[in-house]
Amino acid sequence: MNKILLAFCFITNIAFAQKMPDYGINRVHIYLEDKTLLFETIPVTSQPDVSPDKTYYWYGANTVHQTQGGFSGKLLNGSYKEFYLDKNLKEEGRFKAGLKDGVWKSWATGGRLVSSITWHNGVKAGKYALYNDSSLVSQSGHYRNDLLNGPIKFYVNKDSVHIVKYKDGHINPDTRPFLKRINIFKKKNKEAATKP
Repeated sequence: MNKILLAFCFITNIAFAQKMPDYGINRVHIYLEDKTLLFETIPVTSQPDVSPDKTYYWYGANTVHQTQGGFSGKLLNGSYKEFYLDKNLKEEGRFKAGLKDGVWKSWATGGRLVSSITWHNGVKAGKYALYNDSSLVSQSGHYRNDLLNGPIKFYVNKDSVHIVKYKDGHINPDTRPFLKRINIFKKKNKEAATKP
């Protein structure tokens, strides 16, 4: 009898330890006059430490709210999709405990990609790209702590790229020594290389 009771306890513990499917309970679909929202509010395992400088997205009263430094409802947690009335995607990404996380993409009304931005815990951090009306990259680079950082490429046309270096959101002046910046010997070396 003890063996049967022990086996029963063991099996029930295994069953409760497994993640049970939610069958769409945590998936919300909202129809508005100008757009449709489809998102998840998967319960967060622990109460997040709220940061006063971050924007939290949460669900309450049949709408999505965004509040800086707090929330008062179910935090968006999981996938998020926003659609135009013609069912084309407008925005897509993921939330982690109410904060944008991972790659977020947005599209214009005709389905043209407008931007692709990487987020980490509610802050822009990582690669990003902006696209022009011809669906070509018009600007690309990196964010760090919500600020442009590193070489930012501005694509003037298909064959021309202008690069501006940023550090913590500010244009970073060229810090190389003066003689390396002007490189007076470069022209002479090119001329010498072209002589037969």
